[in-house]
Amino acid sequence: MAEELRIANKHLPAQRRSLSQLLAMEYPHVVLRDGTIHFFRRRELLELRKYVTEEEADRLMLPIVIVVRPDLGEGVAVVQDEVAARVVAKILGVEPRYPLYVYRPQIAKLRELFDTVIQLAILPTLGEERYEGGL
Repeated sequence: MAEELRIANKHLPAQRRSLSQLLAMEYPHVVLRDGTIHFFRRRELLELRKYVTEEEADRLMLPIVIVVRPDLGEGVAVVQDEVAARVVAKILGVEPRYPLYVYRPQIAKLRELFDTVIQLAILPTLGEERYEGGL
């Protein structure tokens, strides 16, 4: 199972960068676990910047990883990063919580608005584990 998850999640970043760092780059990008490059649309980064303070822009690491949690029910996912949870809650117009649980329709809205900023990780059971950049 671990090998299958590693393959299914190869699209996740090896390292993430802050919104501020990405906005300062000519071609905003991160390197993925499989060695490919993921580019961010500048217009999405600029739109996202409207939802955050200066401090949050320095602390918000991108892409925002939303962990799909089938063990919690069909279509349930979790934003485990505290800063990202506040920002996602603001975008969705919901009360900020940590961790923030989101559902399929909310994920679809996020992907529609911020396709290059949001990435989904697949984790069948989580227990006390968290996504910390490596599955």
